[in-house]
Amino acid sequence: MLSTIEQSVPDVQTPSSNSTSESKIENYTSKLSADHTVNLDFGDPTLYEEYWKKMENKCDTMIPSSSSVSYFSDTKNFCWFLEPELETQIRKLHSVVGNAAIKGRHIVVGVGSSQLLSAALYALCPQDTPEPISVVSAVPYYSPYPALVDHLQSRLYKWAGDANTFNGEKPYIEIVCSPNNPDGLIKQAVVNKNGGKEIHDLAYYWPQYTAITALADHDLMLFTASKLTGHAGSRIGYVTNHSNSHHHHHHHHH
Repeated sequence: MLSTIEQSVPDVQTPSSNSTSESKIENYTSKLSADHTVNLDFGDPTLYEEYWKKMENKCDTMIPSSSSVSYFSDTKNFCWFLEPELETQIRKLHSVVGNAAIKGRHIVVGVGSSQLLSAALYALCPQDTPEPISVVSAVPYYSPYPALVDHLQSRLYKWAGDANTFNGEKPYIEIVCSPNNPDGLIKQAVVNKNGGKEIHDLAYYWPQYTAITALADHDLMLFTASKLTGHAGSRIGYVTNHSNSHHHHHHHHH
């Protein structure tokens, strides 16, 4: 579905220099031959594997075979399918790292943050919207966003491109990814008009990627295990929201 962006790496010989960083670059580039390509389309967090192997069984988690047999893992919780122990650990982690204000907020777990992005878009759109609500994000944005927004062909919302050039007066939703994928920059909403809502994708707002300079405090914040610990294959993501910021939610059993 996504076109693969490939960039050829030429066999560059840097002029000799005393600077260590330049000699490192020279060592690196001289090992690359002209037929190497860098695939910028798909990242896979396998670099975490070595770290977890070193941990051996210090971080192993045992799931008893008698657990998770009910659709309802916590009937008192807003998110009734969230394992209580997972919630405890998520809350503990954020309080240690200090990257997001989640005290007194709901945590909703999902199949990676991609699924939760769709769920958030659905929840933010009034059911009786006369035309689909525009969804925008500032260029350069995470390349799967347009496909994620449009693949359900929802009548509630539609992809409307670059937030920088969006000039609609109608309601809109802006996806703010910070630190941003692909350029790693700290981002804030750019449209800032009345009738707008925001989804903050904070997948990379962890100390291994960027300095944690402020407590993120937005209505909807998305996180994913793939960037937090590298466990992309676990397909675990979660979103935090205020108790009053959801319009509607439906129960589905699968």
